[in-house]
Amino acid sequence: MSDYIRCKACGYVTTQGTAGNVCPACGVPSKMFESFTQTMSESRRRILDLHTHPVMVHFPQAFTLTLFALSLFYFFAPSGLKPALLSTVQVLSILLPCGVIGSVATGLLDGNLRFRKVTTPLLKKKILLSLIFFVLSTALAMLAVQGRVETFPSHMMYTALAACASLCGALLGLIGGRLLNAKFPG
Repeated sequence: MSDYIRCKACGYVTTQGTAGNVCPACGVPSKMFESFTQTMSESRRRILDLHTHPVMVHFPQAFTLTLFALSLFYFFAPSGLKPALLSTVQVLSILLPCGVIGSVATGLLDGNLRFRKVTTPLLKKKILLSLIFFVLSTALAMLAVQGRVETFPSHMMYTALAACASLCGALLGLIGGRLLNAKFPG
């Protein structure tokens, strides 16, 4: 097992000899580092160090914000641009539920490895919000595939669903940030 050091100012953990003269995370001098004993097994640490969940989370969040922005832009777009916008909305809408499933799967793995269970209060909230996010993303995909985004009432409903999905993504990110602070204070 490697010799680990931790920044006393921000909690950043790295291996001895890789930090340099300042903490790579917060910039304090290297004298702020202290010895650190990694309590997690090396195999769990290797999986968590891949950061699959934080990476996967960005796809559905970016998709929902993009879909919301495109659905708003559609109201004001020139008629010649509307077919291209609809095609883009359809493709992103179809990919969105897949991204949500990937985020949920990696989140469950991450929570289980990091906290040894997924039944903590904040993780339960994340799971519930993720289910709502998935239902909303599936509804967006169904509307887009059925071509029901072109008419005004359906487009208004699509825009409202995209706004709600974006809100779910934002709330999931806020809870995730709180969980990150629970494990890495500072």
